[in-house]
Amino acid sequence: MALVTIDTTTVAETDRLDFWRATVCDQFVALDVTPSTTGLVSGRVTASSVAGTHLRRISSVPHRFERTPSQVRAADEDYLQIALARRGRTLVAQDGREAVIGPGEFVIYDSSRPFTFVTTDSFEYQVCLHPKSALPLSRAEMAEATAVALDGRRGVGAMLPPLLSSLDRAIGDDVPVAAQEAVARTIGDVFVALVRSTVPATAPENLHVARARGVIRERIADRDLDPAGIAAACAISVSYLHKLFAEEGTTVAGAIREERLQGAWTDLRRPESAHVGVGAIGARWGMPDPAAFSRAFRTRFGRSPKAHRES
Repeated sequence: MALVTIDTTTVAETDRLDFWRATVCDQFVALDVTPSTTGLVSGRVTASSVAGTHLRRISSVPHRFERTPSQVRAADEDYLQIALARRGRTLVAQDGREAVIGPGEFVIYDSSRPFTFVTTDSFEYQVCLHPKSALPLSRAEMAEATAVALDGRRGVGAMLPPLLSSLDRAIGDDVPVAAQEAVARTIGDVFVALVRSTVPATAPENLHVARARGVIRERIADRDLDPAGIAAACAISVSYLHKLFAEEGTTVAGAIREERLQGAWTDLRRPESAHVGVGAIGARWGMPDPAAFSRAFRTRFGRSPKAHRES
C-alpha cells in the first residue's frame, strides 16, 4: 500500500501541462484533460493500490475531464468508480444523467462508458477505482447508479467518507497481502451496498418481469430451467418473455446465469459453507458441471471459484 505523490511543481513550467495530462491518464483512466484557466497548471495526485483496487486523491484548478467513446473502445480498464468531493463543486454526466456534487457528496461512474466531469472552481476529490469483475452486480444495476448525487453524511452513503479517510491513514503501513485482499473485499461490499441503495427515478419493474425473476429465484437449482418453463409459469408466451427481458437490457438466459453466479459468489464466502466443495456449491445453484461452472465464474468475476473462496 505504498503511497506515491505526483506534483506538477516538480517539473519545469514549460512541461507542466503535458506532465499533468499524462499523470491523470496514468493514475486514473484515459481522458481528455482540459484546464479551464490560463497560465501555469498546478495539480497534485496521491496514489495507492490495494489488491487491484486503486485509491487516488486529486486536487487542481478548474478542469473539464472527458472520457470519450474512442477512448473507451481503445481501453482495457473496466472499473466502477466513486469520486468523493472534498472541495469544490462539479457537474458529472454519464448515461444520459447529470449530477452536481459538492463537499461531502459523491458520485458513482463507470469507466466502460463515456463520462464528463466539469469543475467550477479549484477542487479536491478522493477517488476509488474498483474492478467491475470483482463485484456481484449486474450491468443493469451499475448503469442505474451512475451520475446520481449521493450524500456522504447520511444513510448508506455515510459509510464512505470514514472508510476512505481510514484508508488514507493506513497507506504507507506494512499491511500483509492477505489483509490487503480483505480490505479490497470490504471496499467492494461498500460499492454493492451503495449501488443497491440507489433507487432510480423510473417506473416500477414490469409485473411480468418481476414474476419471471421470482420464478427464476424459486427454481434456480433446477439445471433444466429454461425460458419455456419460466414463460409457462408466468402465463405468457416465450417470445413475449424474451421481448420483456430485451427491454431490460439482458436476456432470459443471462438473467438465469447471473442469479446462479451471484448465489454461488455469496455461498463461497459464507463460513458455514466452508466444508462444502466448490462443485457442490455450483450444483446447488443449478450448475452441476464443475468445469462449466468454473469457466462461467471466472468469466464473470475474473477469478476461479476456488481462488474466490481462498481469498
